[in-house]
Amino acid sequence: MPLLANPYPHVFNSLNSTDSPAVSYLVFYSNVVNGQMWCPDCRDVESTIKETFDAPDKPKAIIYWVGDRPEWRTPKNKARVDWDVQSIPTILRIENGKETARLVESEILDKQKLDQFLK
Repeated sequence: MPLLANPYPHVFNSLNSTDSPAVSYLVFYSNVVNGQMWCPDCRDVESTIKETFDAPDKPKAIIYWVGDRPEWRTPKNKARVDWDVQSIPTILRIENGKETARLVESEILDKQKLDQFLK
């Protein structure tokens, strides 16, 4: 499945529903500012994320843009409140509507951890 960079709200809602896909992934990234993500760690993992998720035969993944730097820093940021994301980039594995695992920052670049996370 392609990496969904601009999903409709119902796609996010489907992650928590009883008819959600058996397994899907939620990728938390910084917003694009001046042509690139403002977060350097997000830029560092971008090619790994694309390689892992962005093809028809790959797992379903949805990008959740956390906002620009000031928006991300606020404690009321929706990613912080709704998903308990405290650092970016973060990937959540969602199984049957529930979070079952997460990788944060440099863990995403650890091939062994990423492979285990995807199983």
